[in-house]
Amino acid sequence: MSHSKKVLVTFATGNQGRGVVQHCLAAGHQVSAYVRDPTTPAATQLAQWGATLVPGDLDDLEALRAATHGMDAVFLTGVQTDDSEGDLQRSSNVILAAQAAAATVTHVIVSTALKTGQHASFPGWEEPDSHDDARAHPRRQYWLNKHTLENRVRATAAAALSSDGVIRHWTIVRPGHYLQNLLPPVKALMFPGFEQDRVLRVGWRPETQLPWVDAGDVGIAVAAAIAHPERYSHRAIDLAVEALTVEQLAAKLGRALSQAVPVQYRSEDEVDEMIRLGNPVAAAQRWANQVPGEDAVGNCRDDLGDLAHALTSVDAFLAAHASRI
Repeated sequence: MSHSKKVLVTFATGNQGRGVVQHCLAAGHQVSAYVRDPTTPAATQLAQWGATLVPGDLDDLEALRAATHGMDAVFLTGVQTDDSEGDLQRSSNVILAAQAAAATVTHVIVSTALKTGQHASFPGWEEPDSHDDARAHPRRQYWLNKHTLENRVRATAAAALSSDGVIRHWTIVRPGHYLQNLLPPVKALMFPGFEQDRVLRVGWRPETQLPWVDAGDVGIAVAAAIAHPERYSHRAIDLAVEALTVEQLAAKLGRALSQAVPVQYRSEDEVDEMIRLGNPVAAAQRWANQVPGEDAVGNCRDDLGDLAHALTSVDAFLAAHASRI
């Protein structure tokens, strides 16, 4: 096909990466999936779909450069482990590889998170004193890494333009809360005890509206950006299909599971103690209470237009995955 592009998808076996592979293949692109182990079931499924598996590690810059050679577009997302410095470097290695392949790469697309870049306005955000990091926001490195990653992607295109490279386009996708958080293995961390008694124990408040999205639908935005770079270049796209309170989510879960799903709200003292002990879920839920995110649904419709109707609804996702919830 004349419009077919060569697309390198890193983090290809993750929920987002799988969606990017699937939607780019459906759009007629030639997809290379960068995977750590090509023999895993998740990787072999990508090959069955039609992707070319490229084995390699994100710490291996030379392998990444080889994988990026000859590509037209590159997709990456942020790594999130306990090693925040290493996480940022691994994601940045993908950007460095794209720069090295600037003879052909014209488009770099990164997935971060809603509200990235707005961290200075978050309640409780202070620049920590050099002698007292205890004042730092509990999700400080998470947000700084996302912000830095976006800036590095923007700078990659700017550097290519100034050096006669061909990276002309960057696109940022900012997804909301992943519906995959309701599935194993993440479910046990996000909603402890839910598997046993079907009670949602949360630090969210009753009035908090959470913007949800199927992580695989990141692929819809990525495929659109690759197909229409002039429309999506130098833009950040919010990605969320529906904003729900936790009671509304519980009602939908109840219908999918054919049983009542009660909600148990943690007290502020409980959440404080969990954050003090370093619980990232409690910190994220506290943040969601403080920083409204329901505007992402309208933003998404504005950003994607009619394509927003292709996003997986919450009800459809729950029905499709009810046996795993």
